[in-house]
Order: sequence, then C-alpha cells, then structure tokens
Amino acid sequence: MPIIDSSINLRIKDSKPPKVCQSLECPDYHTGYGNRKMKMCSRCNVVRYCSNTCQREDWPEHKLFCQIPPLLDIGEWMEMYDPLLRWALIEGLNLRNEPSNILSDALLVRLTRMDRIMVGVAPTPFLIDSVCRIPWAKMQSIGLSQEPRLKASRKIIEDGGVGQGLVVLWISDQLSGTIFRFQYHTIQALPPGEKGASCPGWQKIVKAVANGEIPVDLLSRMLEDRPSDSEEAASI
Repeated sequence: MPIIDSSINLRIKDSKPPKVCQSLECPDYHTGYGNRKMKMCSRCNVVRYCSNTCQREDWPEHKLFCQIPPLLDIGEWMEMYDPLLRWALIEGLNLRNEPSNILSDALLVRLTRMDRIMVGVAPTPFLIDSVCRIPWAKMQSIGLSQEPRLKASRKIIEDGGVGQGLVVLWISDQLSGTIFRFQYHTIQALPPGEKGASCPGWQKIVKAVANGEIPVDLLSRMLEDRPSDSEEAASI
C-alpha cells in the first residue's frame, strides 16, 4: 500500500509484489511459469497469480486478509503524535540541562510499516522500532542542509527562546526503499518545572505510547506525578 503525507499532498507509490504465484498448490511454483503473464489480485494489489485456477484455489486463505489497501498517512501519524515527539525531543536532547544541544543534535525515530509485519487491519500504520539522539553531521549525509534551521534557531534564541529542534522520521523498507520525513519544533521556552535530568526510560515511554501499549492520558498522569527537582532534593 502507498505511503502518503496528507500535510503536503505527497504520495509515494508502493513497489509491486514479486512475480511469484501466491497459491501454495501451484504446480509450476518450482519449475517456472513459462511465458504466462502474472496477474495481481485486483482488490488488494498485494499478491499475484499465474492462472485463474490458482487464484480460485487460494481464495479460502487469501480472503482472510484481502482488502482494499488503506493509505499509510505519515503526515497524519506525525500530527497525531506531535506533542509526544516534541516531549521526546526535549528529553532525548537533554535540553533542560544543555539547551545548546538543539543546535548540534537531532532526534531520530526509526519506523516500520505495520502492513509488512501483519495482515488485516493494523491498530496503527507505523511501529516505532527505536528512538535516539544523533549528531547533526549524520543528517548531512542525506543532503539535509542545517543552515535554515540554524538561522531560525538564532532568531528564536535572540528572542529568549531555546531554538528549533528537528525530529527525523526514518521509514526503512526492503520493497519501497528508505523514506525520510522531517518534523521541526520551535521551542520558545521549556515547560515549567522541567529543569533537571531527562525522564528515566523516556525512549521506552515514547515507543510504548506510539505503539499503543500505554494510553496517552496515562502518560500525562505519569508526568504529572513525577516529583519536581525541589522535591527530589528534599528527599535526599
């Protein structure tokens, strides 16, 4: 199924399925299909068959997950988790201790397409594999210029803010190749009461929320219950 970004009207075509008959009972699977033209299932466009006979024989199995392919909207996913990714940026770059990290580093989020690892309707279009802090120098290898972001950050810093942070979404797939999307966060000021070390286990929290293991409202309560720096100091 294709990936789109509805926020910028971008559509990235999915690669076509391999030219192999989907039917496990196909008599020509190991010997080849000769000059026969392989045809894709007209409904899902995910599998191929070498003959009408193979398609009919495979239908009892294929119908369990054959569906009109939905669009994988990375733009919608980014908008949905915008507050979470902003929080991860602050935690991952340790901006409360070192605000200048926003100029030298970025947050990298590696995603897997759910349609590649399960059949049927997935609870979320993308699964977070990992999230980590990376030096900006690594972004230059994919042709991303730092100057516009630095210019924007200098202006924000002059006005008393922190700067413009970058979240890099990396979708790596053997069939459709590697796709990068970028999310910029203007941070005028850090949230009140958030000075000190990064939240312990912030990476696990980000993955758990985005992958549906922890409800967003539960995360909010966890952060509200986190002791402030003065409370932590008083308990020592």
